[in-house]
Amino acid sequence: MPKCRAVPVYARRELRMRGALRGSMRQALVSLSGDARACMHWTVRGYFRKIYVEYGLELIGWPGDLPFADLSDPGLTGFGPISRLFVLWETGELRFVPAPLSRAERERRDPLDVAPCRINGGLPPSLGRSDLKKRRERKKVDVERFPPRYVRNGPKSAEWVTEEAEARAEQDPDDSDPIEDFTDVE
Repeated sequence: MPKCRAVPVYARRELRMRGALRGSMRQALVSLSGDARACMHWTVRGYFRKIYVEYGLELIGWPGDLPFADLSDPGLTGFGPISRLFVLWETGELRFVPAPLSRAERERRDPLDVAPCRINGGLPPSLGRSDLKKRRERKKVDVERFPPRYVRNGPKSAEWVTEEAEARAEQDPDDSDPIEDFTDVE
C-alpha cells in the first residue's frame, strides 16, 4: 500500500498560500539544481552561498518594496505581501533562472549585489567562533598512539560554600605570625 502524505490544514488563507509558495519554490530548486535536498535560504549570506554560488541560480522578480527575508518574518506576514509573492510566483514573474557567470566569477561577486532585493537583512558581522570556555572535540585518531586527554571541564572549587566551610576559613588556627618568629641564625 503506498504511503500518503496528509494534506496540511491551514487556519488562514494566507498561511495556505505561504505553504504552497514554499513548497513550489523548493520543487523548483530541486528540479533546477538536481539536488534532492535543495531548499531555499532566506538570508543574504545563505542565498549567496547555496542558491547563487553552489546551484548557479538567481531569483528574479522579487518586488523592490518587500524585504527579502523568510516568509514568516514580520515584514512579510499578512495577506497582502504573501498573496502578492504568490501571484508573482504563479504567473512566472518571480522565478529562478540560471546565473550567466561561471562559478569562479559568481564567488567573486558581492553578496549584497546578488540579493534579490535591496531591502534585506544585510550581512551580519563575522565575529569569529563563539565557543568561549567550551571544550572542542578531538578528531578521531589512533587511540593506541594518542591516548585521550584528561577532561577538565568540572569546577575548580565548590559551587556552594557552606556555613561550616566559611567558619573554618575564617578561624585563625594560630595567632603567631611565622615571619615575625623567624630568627636569623649566625
